[in-house]
Amino acid sequence: MQTRQDAWASAWVARHPHPHRQRPCGAALEPGRSATTSLQPPPPAAALIDARCLLCPPASSSPPLALPCPSTILESCGVPLLSGSLPEPVEPVRRRRRVLELRSVQPVDPAVDYFQIFGLKREYNIKDNNLEGKYKDWQKKLHPDLVHSKSEKERGYAAEQSALVIDAYRTLSKPLSRALYLLKLEGIHVDEDKTINDPELLTEMMEIREAVSNASDSQTLEKIQSQIKEKLETWSDSFQKAFDKKDFDRAVEATQRMRYYERAVEETVKKL
Repeated sequence: MQTRQDAWASAWVARHPHPHRQRPCGAALEPGRSATTSLQPPPPAAALIDARCLLCPPASSSPPLALPCPSTILESCGVPLLSGSLPEPVEPVRRRRRVLELRSVQPVDPAVDYFQIFGLKREYNIKDNNLEGKYKDWQKKLHPDLVHSKSEKERGYAAEQSALVIDAYRTLSKPLSRALYLLKLEGIHVDEDKTINDPELLTEMMEIREAVSNASDSQTLEKIQSQIKEKLETWSDSFQKAFDKKDFDRAVEATQRMRYYERAVEETVKKL
């Protein structure tokens, strides 16, 4: 005879099917599924069969209800693990708390790239993907207060995860660093210290520095900065076209020119 608690659990699972229940430990999220989806009512312990996060390394030998997943992570494969908004029977709450106690913080999985961390496709144009909002969500989930009771080793793992998310955000938030990272994922190394042997470009850079140095007011500097950003945007578009066509030679050339214009923008910012 089905109890009221079992009926509640069955109804919850029916409304929130878990797509990766039989996947091996460490399975990443489905394509297009964000690691920061909105919270839903939490499942009973019996539903937490595949409870692990995107940053956890595989651990297929772990028992179903003691899978290694940082307690700082609220979701796994799109299924929330912590508090929800709807009431639930007392016993499932106790069982779920016991499951959370069994999990331990694990080292960062080196196979996870920066785009996966934010649930993004591996592409250059990410303007419309709310990267900043997803970064803030990760900051909340990786807050040190959530692991203060863990062992020193686990707190160290949590700190590594937080550092990885910060580095991922800084890399993807800027066009040049994002372009270089995409090339790196393709196995292409770019010498960032290499000087371009283009007299026209070098002359233009000298003229920009002189103009910035002679600018006497912020309005003039902002005008110069706007002109430089237009050039930077032009080469950014060139990179995207070349990268999409797998023309990596032209993509590398675009990043080299982007670097000159990015440095010029930084010079105007320092003087503003």
